Amino acid sequence: MSLRLRLALSYALLLTLVLGGLGLYLHFAVRASLFGAVDVTLREALGVARSLVNEENGALRLEGEGEALPPDLGLYLYQKGRLVDRRGPALPPPPRVALGCATWGEVRYCALAEGGGVLVASRSLETVEVALARMDAVLLLAFLAALAFSLLLGYALAGRALAPLNRMARRALELAQAPDPKARLPEPGSWDEVGRLARAQNLLLAALERVLEGERQFVRYAAHELRTPLSVLLGRLEQALEMAGSQRKPLEKALEAALHLKALTERLFLLVRAEAPVAREEVDLTGIVLEAMEGLVLAKKVELDLPNALPYRGDPVLLQALVRNLLENALRHARARVAIRLRPGPCILVEDDGPGIPKERREEVFRPFFRLGPGGGSGLGLALVRRVAEAHGGFARVEESPWGGARFRVCLGPREGA
Repeated sequence: MSLRLRLALSYALLLTLVLGGLGLYLHFAVRASLFGAVDVTLREALGVARSLVNEENGALRLEGEGEALPPDLGLYLYQKGRLVDRRGPALPPPPRVALGCATWGEVRYCALAEGGGVLVASRSLETVEVALARMDAVLLLAFLAALAFSLLLGYALAGRALAPLNRMARRALELAQAPDPKARLPEPGSWDEVGRLARAQNLLLAALERVLEGERQFVRYAAHELRTPLSVLLGRLEQALEMAGSQRKPLEKALEAALHLKALTERLFLLVRAEAPVAREEVDLTGIVLEAMEGLVLAKKVELDLPNALPYRGDPVLLQALVRNLLENALRHARARVAIRLRPGPCILVEDDGPGIPKERREEVFRPFFRLGPGGGSGLGLALVRRVAEAHGGFARVEESPWGGARFRVCLGPREGA
């Protein structure tokens, strides 16, 4: 159940309790007022009827017509607890004679002592009950109408109050799918709790942006600063190898380690570049694939399924690094065959006939510095593949190849402006 509906129902429940209590109060207050009016009428009738009570030979009787009495009023005269005379409509006598007023069934009775007996006046409560029933019906209709109106009004007001939160939530979900460190949540412009929450979240996002930017700057500067000494180190090692005689083995190992360190540095630099907004320009993905294959040692059979041209707008450096890392990974694990295909979308598919990747570990391979097995790779290649794909509004995932190995499917986002 949504928060908006819960607020509306809470408001309706509170109004139900208030209106219900008010309705009960009105019912009993009007009932007491109507009964009080009946009692006044009965007491006035008893005052008039006292003149009709006469005693003859020790027996009480009602004499005269009592023209001043209402026609719907019944009179009863009791002597020593026995009904001795009555006048008026055929209303049932009271089951018990007691001074004061009381209700028995649908008849109201009032009694007073008179001349050694008890004079009782009665009146039907049918009109009172009908009036109460009509009032209850009107109150019920008014209660239901007020409840429905309050529920709709509460729902509308809750929606209006929560609208800034909904906008913030939608924007947050958009940022979760397409992260942008510089983006902020929409602020309602008010100084209430929602406005303070939005401003606090934006301050937190700004602080996180500064932290991320500091980390990027550090990695960027570190990678940049490492390039020069690594190039010098590689040059010195190559010179030393040319001059070395029987001591080539240690130098070859050192050169191999330096090359690995240089590749790691380049990938770190590309990872930082992929985190920033990509510089889009018109490229041909078929040409990108062919350029990425240049310089690779193709020790395995590579099958190409490429269109003549597949235009796209993206960062050519990052896209070439994406394809190159996919190919290097496939060549490293393939037994004999590797295939690379381009499909409209655009999507890049690279598969091999190697051992494959277990289903439960297919997400882990995209983590930085994760290696599925010992040896080979820097642990950054596939992390860079996913980062570049996401920077272009797409995704990267692992599937099972029909050859039994792994198939990497990388789909890029739509062309900018399409």
